[in-house]
Amino acid sequence: MTQKLIEKFENDMAKRTRFMRFLLVLDQMINVIFWNGSQDETVSSHIGRRIEKGVATKFEKKLCCFLKRLENNHCFKSLGE
Repeated sequence: MTQKLIEKFENDMAKRTRFMRFLLVLDQMINVIFWNGSQDETVSSHIGRRIEKGVATKFEKKLCCFLKRLENNHCFKSLGE
């Protein structure tokens, strides 16, 4: 178990810059504050799940459409993040 956590940590450090990890933390914090979501999930992932379940608000759908301009299918690609 400990070895898997170490590997995950090292993989994350190699994959993302410090600034990108900082943005990820902000994203997760916003998910907790405004969506009462998990601290381990991004806003995009949270909204993607809500859209799949058919319970997303109009605002959430519009936010997802905005994020789609930055990356095609961003909310669905980020599921589980």
